[in-house]
Amino acid sequence: MINVRELQEVVSLMNESGIQKLHIEHEGTKVVIDKAGIPLEDPAVTEVKTEEVQAKAAATEQAPQDSMSVNSADNNKKQILSPMVGTFYSKPEADADPFIQVGQTIERKDVVCVIEAMKLFNEVDAGIEGEVLEILVKDGDVVEFGQPLFTVKSY
Repeated sequence: MINVRELQEVVSLMNESGIQKLHIEHEGTKVVIDKAGIPLEDPAVTEVKTEEVQAKAAATEQAPQDSMSVNSADNNKKQILSPMVGTFYSKPEADADPFIQVGQTIERKDVVCVIEAMKLFNEVDAGIEGEVLEILVKDGDVVEFGQPLFTVKSY
């Protein structure tokens, strides 16, 4: 059985890391903690600084304005960031299909991956609606807090 002190520690870790949903199973006891419905700013989603925007900034300093070209579609690119340090998994189980694939349309609440930290498997929600453009990490990679995991074209 899981004691109250352990649960309090888990909730504290969830609050610090921005995890929204957690499943714990220990010695036959199952606990699901879901903070869905609590409006929080999602730290796992951030805008991408595209190469063209960076090129525009450099060109502004070094060249005349007419040599720049910025594709406005790139302003819709965003990244889903890792909410914690841990091991990245793209599938719920070794023999299962991946949560998402390049070209797939995702919704805010869709689970995009699982990150294992301290023997706990933490689901990572998309936090954004759009089309997956790129998967930036591989199964089994160790990821850092704030590390980009996916590039998404937001709608």
